[in-house]
Amino acid sequence: MMDHVKKDFAVLWAIYILAVVFLVLISAFAVPLSIKKMGIFVPTPKKEKIITGYYEKTSFDNLEIKAKSYLVYDVLTKKVIVGRNEYEKYPLASITKIMTALTAIDIASSSSKIMVTKGSIDGSYDLGLKEKQELTLKELLKYTLVFSSNDGAQLIADKLLGRENFIERMNLYSYNHGLDLKFTQPAGLDVNGKLGGLGSAYDVARMMALARIELGDILDSTTKTRVSVNSSTGSIVGIPNTNQYIDQFIGVEASKTGYTDGAGGNLVLSIDAYLGHPVIIVILGSTKEARFSDAYNLYLALIKSIR
Repeated sequence: MMDHVKKDFAVLWAIYILAVVFLVLISAFAVPLSIKKMGIFVPTPKKEKIITGYYEKTSFDNLEIKAKSYLVYDVLTKKVIVGRNEYEKYPLASITKIMTALTAIDIASSSSKIMVTKGSIDGSYDLGLKEKQELTLKELLKYTLVFSSNDGAQLIADKLLGRENFIERMNLYSYNHGLDLKFTQPAGLDVNGKLGGLGSAYDVARMMALARIELGDILDSTTKTRVSVNSSTGSIVGIPNTNQYIDQFIGVEASKTGYTDGAGGNLVLSIDAYLGHPVIIVILGSTKEARFSDAYNLYLALIKSIR
């Protein structure tokens, strides 16, 4: 009798287990089906794409780059992503002003006052600076880098150490930071057959990587198409960026142009490529207009290359 009861109990327990399993299966399949019938879309979960910092080199194939030298440089890994003649030396023109700014900040406080005097300005191209006008070093550097002001660069050198001593300090700063860059003029002008600045795209990239840290929001001003700076005579407004294509580069952190007849068109950009990962693009020896399209082509290829 007891055996018969045990057998019946086992059968009932098995039926119960099967019923639970059946209900679980129904909830897993029938409910989503009923939701779909109601017109509600339930997306399939997708794995988030993880960016590893790997660059697909083929993305840079067949680019039309007119520059004699160019470089795309990963700041964090300190590696060259792609380049052409990136270790050969070329005239730097006004890219020199980045070293002028680095040297100035190394010598004096950004709040130091600088008086504009006639001997440092020629009064022709740089209409924003006026004799007896006073600016802080920080505001003057913003003006100088955005507008690529030759007067501004020379004024800074003259007032801080005197021009020749300041140039010596620029070269010493370069040497002390392991950069093979040479300077003879604070604005990068070629004077009396001497190149104002000379160096490779590789060292320009490393200089910009240093400037990102040392110059902070001074460099941030170079990411705007127009800026204003404060002076003792009031704000100097509507100062145009010599890189008028700056807003085409999403994530740009810094920009500096350069051009002379001898150097051709130069440009250096720092781009936040992804998730706080800075990449620097350098163009040397292009044309006055093609330097921007060269940089933009490399920028698009960079974005495409990220894996």
